[in-house]
Amino acid sequence: MTAHAQKLRELFRQMLDGLGGMLSLLEKESECLAAREIEAVEAASSKKQKLAFLLNDLAARQTGFVHAYGLPSDAGNINTFLDRLDSELPEVETLRAEWREIVRLTLACRRQNELNGAYIGLLRRHVDSSLNFLHGFSSAGATYGPDGSRCRGEISRQSFSV
Repeated sequence: MTAHAQKLRELFRQMLDGLGGMLSLLEKESECLAAREIEAVEAASSKKQKLAFLLNDLAARQTGFVHAYGLPSDAGNINTFLDRLDSELPEVETLRAEWREIVRLTLACRRQNELNGAYIGLLRRHVDSSLNFLHGFSSAGATYGPDGSRCRGEISRQSFSV
């Protein structure tokens, strides 16, 4: 294997490890959100931030690697670089398989992160609705402001009737 392919393979392996860890953290975060385990969500969030920093660093190194060979830094150019390697070498197919797995894991992380974000938004709306009720704000008169934010309705002095 050429030195270039070895360097790329090491970057790919680190990226695969990092993305696998990120996906596990996102799945754990989802479980913690569903169970409403706030401390566990905060711990997962802290770990995610550290891992995101590492993944960003690896992505920057990968971009630098591609730029060093005169290629723009997008996914297609990783494939272009792989196509430039001697296709007779068995390691080239391994690199292609690892790259496909990186793309798959990246998409899985994005999808799980979007699901977690949507769930957090749902929980936030539920909390806001509960607070509005407790503070006596009517949700019937709620409107949206020019920036799309929700404005509270008229104050209702009666929360319960007996």
